[in-house]
Formats: sequence, structure tokens, C-alpha cells
Amino acid sequence: MPITIEEVLNRGFTAWTKNLKISVPFILSVIIIGIIWIAYMFLFIAAVVPSVAPLMADPVMDDIIEAITPHIVYLGGGFAILLIISSLIEVFFTAGAVGMAKDVALTGRTSYEEMINSGKKHFFNLFLFQILFYLIMLAGVVFVIPGILQVGDLTNIDAIMQNLLVLGAGFLLWIIYGIAVSIILAVSYYALVVNDLGPIQALKTGYRFFLNNKAAVVILWLLTIVVVVALNSLGTLFASFEYLSIIWSIISTVLSI
Repeated sequence: MPITIEEVLNRGFTAWTKNLKISVPFILSVIIIGIIWIAYMFLFIAAVVPSVAPLMADPVMDDIIEAITPHIVYLGGGFAILLIISSLIEVFFTAGAVGMAKDVALTGRTSYEEMINSGKKHFFNLFLFQILFYLIMLAGVVFVIPGILQVGDLTNIDAIMQNLLVLGAGFLLWIIYGIAVSIILAVSYYALVVNDLGPIQALKTGYRFFLNNKAAVVILWLLTIVVVVALNSLGTLFASFEYLSIIWSIISTVLSI
């Protein structure tokens, strides 16, 4: 007998409440990535300050830009490297979390050792899958190309305004395409870890799963979006109240995990 959406959500919530340690990989990922980016920001500021500080007594924007320019290459290179490192850290802990969830589904319990083992085993394949996923999403640029070709000179504001409808339609189609890809491949991340697959096999498995369970996948995806939008909306509502904003940020973090 097929499992209903209600049963899936109920089982997932029950498993999570009995194994709160499944949340740990996501918390560690956010903390570690945050520390790395903050450290990078401070290092960059420390490198730039000696060049910029003497100019601050009588600041001239052109002089400040000229002083910062030699550091731009290092900033860009460091940004690219940190982006890759952050992605690797994220996929490591994502793979670990999925491995822990698999453990819970099979045995009813899990361990931090499973997080480490699953992360080490699957993080590289998951990283490659993520690259493939972004390339597939990027392929949607073909919807925008006709509008760009029609505009010709993208620095010409008048030409852009004249072809705004075509450009807008292209971007709208790209967004719809991106949503469709996200839904169709939603399960691929989990399939890669659970079934010990390579990136290509995970794509195929996710696609086949979607074809066999279209309604369930779409409903679960929509529920996720609704929860995210609701959390963001409430966050915006409470933003003007200092104490409520702090309390809500803690609650929303727990709920998002």
C-alpha cells in the first residue's frame, strides 16, 4: 500500500524529534562556513587598511579606488577559493546528514560517526553532482539569449527599454525552467547518498523517481517553499521589534533545521 504525504511528514517529524542530532551537521556547516568567511573578511581588511588609511584624512574616492585596485585580484581569487571550500564543507555535512537520516530510517537511531563516514564517502560525488546541477540550471540562459541579441548593445538603456518585454519573457522562462529542474531533481541529492550512486546515476535516479511520483514530489517541494516563505514573512514582520526579532531569529533557525 503506498505511503501518503501525511505519513511521510509524520514519520519524518517523529524520526527528527527522536534523533535531534540529525540537526548537528547543518549547524556545524553554518558555523564553520561563517567563521571562514568572517576570517577572510578580516584578513582582506587588514591587507587593505595600510594602503587606504593614509588617504582617510582627506578622502578622495578616486585615490581610494586606486589604492584598493591592486588588491582586487587577490580578493577575487580568494573569493573563488573560499566559494569552493564552502561548497565542499556544505556538501560534506549534507552527505553526513543524509547518511544519518538513512541510519534512522533503517535502525531507528544514528551517530556522529555515521555523519563523518557518510560525509567522507560521498562529499566529492555530491560536489560533482552540485556542479552538474548548476550547469543544468545555467543552460536556461538560452531563453534570455534572443532578447540579448535583439537588444544588441547592453549599455544602451533605450534599446533595453524597447526590448524589455522580450528580455522579461526570457528571464521568466528561465525562472520557470529553474523551478522545474529543482522539482524534477529534488530527490537526486538523497539518492546519491542513500543508494551510493555517482553524480550521473543520481541525476537519472532522481528523474525516474519524479516520473513515478510526480504529485508527491511537487507537493513536498511546495510545502518546503511555503515554510520558507512563511518564515521569511514572519521575520520581516518582527524585524521592527528588537526583542521579538531576536527571539524569532532563534525560533526560525530551529524550525529551518
